[in-house]
Amino acid sequence: MTAAAGERSLVRRLAPDDLPGLVDLQRAVAEDAPPGFLFGKTAAQLAARLDGSAGAAYGIQHGASLVAAALLALPAPGRANGEPRMQVVPPEDWALRACFLENSMVLPAARGRGYQRVLVDARFAHAAAAGMRWVCAGIALDNVASWRNLLASGFVVADVRLDFGYPLIALVRSIEPGALASDPRERREVAVGDAVGHEAALRAGFVGVRLASGVLVYERRLPT
Repeated sequence: MTAAAGERSLVRRLAPDDLPGLVDLQRAVAEDAPPGFLFGKTAAQLAARLDGSAGAAYGIQHGASLVAAALLALPAPGRANGEPRMQVVPPEDWALRACFLENSMVLPAARGRGYQRVLVDARFAHAAAAGMRWVCAGIALDNVASWRNLLASGFVVADVRLDFGYPLIALVRSIEPGALASDPRERREVAVGDAVGHEAALRAGFVGVRLASGVLVYERRLPT
């Protein structure tokens, strides 16, 4: 059994009483996070995930302390997503059927144990149960460890933004299997740090599917 599999049973949905621990965890992770690696939340925003009014939060606890946690932002009537930002998500699904993974946080001493992937699985299952059709995430291009975990969990790179002051890639996974199928016979490779190359591949109708020897492998997206 892997460490991640062993921790799966320890993952739990966090509750309002977990707010102090979640605030402390965010502070500790933010101390050594490079710019763009963590979009910090206010205590009120964290509380809205914990009480379910704006999503959910899941965590892993060792003893009395949270060592890892991650957030899920869910849309709802009156709190719908804004203008569509990903072409792969149908416009009719964007407002109320696309949700976002946020703030995957693991203490430095607890990294390398597969916690991020376990927390991705927990939030994906929550999104499916909530009636979502698409699960999205935005990650700094330099944060390769985080988006590698999402690729391994079935996400694809679907967009790149160059207007944040640093490159930001967007990943998405469909709740419905096969909705983001791609053709491995038509592919291209882009160096991991080549933001312009990623943008060109995406505009040409490719999606990023896996990492291999310092490159992101793109495959032609098939029509659904």
